[in-house]
Amino acid sequence: MIFSRGRKQDPVVEFWAWWPTIRPAVTDAISTGAFEPLTPQISKRVAAIHKDLTWEFSKGTDSRHALVVSPGGNPALRAVVARWGALAPAADPEWEFHTARQPDHDTLSATIEIAGAKLDLALLRFAFSRDEDSAAIDVIGHHPLFRKLPEPVRGQITFLALDWLLGEEGVELWIGAVDFSAEEPEGARDPLDLAAAVDALREEHREPRWVAFSGEVRGRPVTGIAQRPLRSARWPRFDTHVAVSLPFADDGAGLPSELALEALHAFEDGPLEAALHGDGELVAAETTGGQRTLHYYVDGSTTAGDDLTAAAAGWAGGGKAKVKRAHDPGLEGVAHLS
Repeated sequence: MIFSRGRKQDPVVEFWAWWPTIRPAVTDAISTGAFEPLTPQISKRVAAIHKDLTWEFSKGTDSRHALVVSPGGNPALRAVVARWGALAPAADPEWEFHTARQPDHDTLSATIEIAGAKLDLALLRFAFSRDEDSAAIDVIGHHPLFRKLPEPVRGQITFLALDWLLGEEGVELWIGAVDFSAEEPEGARDPLDLAAAVDALREEHREPRWVAFSGEVRGRPVTGIAQRPLRSARWPRFDTHVAVSLPFADDGAGLPSELALEALHAFEDGPLEAALHGDGELVAAETTGGQRTLHYYVDGSTTAGDDLTAAAAGWAGGGKAKVKRAHDPGLEGVAHLS
């Protein structure tokens, strides 16, 4: 007799097979508030995908209700959540699905109770300034009651307010340094003014934008380009860093000659680009010491990393290509270029 073990079930597929069976009860519970028997069931299904995911129901943007399953700011979980979202059913008038908390401006006019204090969120203000180099906006949050609250609570309120104002993804993509102040900072403005500034920045970067840079490291010239904003939230599926280093004939200072530069661009735009087949992105490149390093991020669950490695082996412009690969959902491998 031949025995075989059953295949391990995919918890994301199981979640979406289960959702229609509980959806009517969830919809009713939103009206009645009777969530107690449902919450453990939903938590169990989400934890089966990953124990550190967060979830919540909220008001929908286009539908009446929304289910949000979020990485909670953990870049290592973005690829998992992206797959959950990719397999979600199409939105309908009743339900929509999101992989990050959506903006909720109504909450910013509410009063919340926290750390024994009642805060009228309508009194929140933000001072903000744009960081041109990183395509981000630095903010300072303020509320008149901050002077009576401990620092951790001030920070908690500031970050919650930013999520309600911009949505979780908006904060991750467009907000840089975040601070908070018990005293009203110079230039403090209504939160909606900050939202408008973020909308303008997002519109400027609707199409991919590249920033060129140059400098010197240990006496050698360095040049390069990098996408802006260089944030992992832009590419939630692409959790693997593939650095492709191509040696070339240099001009005597470690930079490519005109012919070498043409060959590099042709190789990048040809075999390497074709190897990605939609499962990766070139996010930055830097050139120094007779070598050009191309920083790709790919979906580690696909063959894109292997295909890039195979394509790189075809480089014949001045030496053997080198490829390094690492799991890097937070884009730490290009943090020095952000």
